Amino acid sequence: MKKFIIFIFLLLSTSSVFAKTIDYRNIDSYPAGSENRPLNFGGFLTVYFNSVAEYENIPESYQYIALNFRNVEKNTPLYRALQKWVYMGFFKNLAINLKMSELATPEQFTRAVESNLWQRIEQVGTGRILTVKAILETLGQIYQEQPIDGTGLIMEDINIGAFYPITTISNFAILNDVYEKLKVNFYDSAKLYDEALIQWAAKGMAEVSDDKHTSYFPPVEAKNFQDELGGEFEGIGAYIDMPRPGELHIISPMSGTPAEKSGLKWGDIITKIDDILVTESTTLQDAVNKIKWVGWTAVKLHIKRGITELDFTIVRAKIVLNYVEYKKLDTGDQYIKITTFGAGVKDAFAQALTAISKDINNGKIIIDLRNNPGGSLDEVAAMLNYFVPRGQSVVHIKYKNTVSEMQSEWQDLIDLTRRKIIILINGGSASASEIMSGTIKDYLSDNVRIIGEKSYGKWSVQSLDTYTDGSSFKYTIAKWFTGKTQTGIDGTGIKPDIEVKFDEVLWKAGRDNQMEYAKNLNW
Repeated sequence: MKKFIIFIFLLLSTSSVFAKTIDYRNIDSYPAGSENRPLNFGGFLTVYFNSVAEYENIPESYQYIALNFRNVEKNTPLYRALQKWVYMGFFKNLAINLKMSELATPEQFTRAVESNLWQRIEQVGTGRILTVKAILETLGQIYQEQPIDGTGLIMEDINIGAFYPITTISNFAILNDVYEKLKVNFYDSAKLYDEALIQWAAKGMAEVSDDKHTSYFPPVEAKNFQDELGGEFEGIGAYIDMPRPGELHIISPMSGTPAEKSGLKWGDIITKIDDILVTESTTLQDAVNKIKWVGWTAVKLHIKRGITELDFTIVRAKIVLNYVEYKKLDTGDQYIKITTFGAGVKDAFAQALTAISKDINNGKIIIDLRNNPGGSLDEVAAMLNYFVPRGQSVVHIKYKNTVSEMQSEWQDLIDLTRRKIIILINGGSASASEIMSGTIKDYLSDNVRIIGEKSYGKWSVQSLDTYTDGSSFKYTIAKWFTGKTQTGIDGTGIKPDIEVKFDEVLWKAGRDNQMEYAKNLNW
């Protein structure tokens, strides 16, 4: 994904009006023959912003932005285009009128490309008319990194620190030469396939990032990862992490999975996988690939737990995650356990809240985020709409060059601002779990108590791109902070208001001491 600098020419416009410009309020499609018609300024913003946003795969969470522009109608292509760019921090969300009916010019498009894409355009089309065709063809060529013909468009990088295609790097020839030598002169070249060579080159680049959350997945690994995001996969059912080279930690075993049933716990350190030592050269993805496999096969794990060393033989199984568990407790309190923030969890959460809203009892709501390793930022943001006042920040996001916020679209299915809420966390609560607990505490502090043990401390945001061969690339694009106080928890985690250590002896006897404390707490 290319990075952009701030878009600076919002209010520049020409003084003339062209009567037959394309209507920016209905520009989702371009009727035959319209591609060469002039664009007014509103149409230009719509085509340009939406096109670049599509190339950049901007996440769907842009739609939570409420725009302040006075003369931009909701649910129009222009509104959605501006949402995307406000989301990314390239447009100020101002309470002003935009001069949308005035004729757009090629000069405005040129300045936009120079400011946003770090490319210089010497010529776009002819005359002073800007058309849909000129924008789409130019952006298509820019993103394909190919020279432009026909219109005479020439591009060159103009900003120090901007993205440069790998072919312009001085030692790119080395990579190309190695590839050619392997294909032409290598003795066993017949065993080498182009797909594998390219995939391993991509894996190497991802690993050089030295970011444990940045990974390239070849097609099979990509499918496994996507299955896991979808809530159904085969394996032992545990989230793992590598905070330091050679240290492979269990973040959390998933509820009801072979990992949990075998006795694995968050904080366990895996030192061997099937008698293969975990060393500093072992990557996190290598470890995941060794542990995950088809159901009904077994994997042996050697674990270090404090000063104790343990061996586990775990039979893999098909894992189907139930994202939300809801029940009414014998105390009259309501209990919601969220196992992970996978696709669709917001809907299951809404169903639980619907059940709670029908109960005339006004007891506490206990939200259990223990051993929840996180998941989708979009999902947790939607769930926080029930706790955060409309228009207020749900989560604060810092990208490489910009800062953005996801704002609440208040959902009044149930008024949670008046309810006593307890949130259970532990060392296996990470990422989206920490966003939820931290932001709820931010806004409803008097009525919220966080109980348990310090959370994991993951504050990064990843994007996932999928390629035509089925492979995918997951990479860190931002850091997040809680919505109101903009608290970051990287490496430190969230400290509970009331620390209650998990009692393993009671657990083996069928009791949950942290849960018992939550049920008995009143304030």
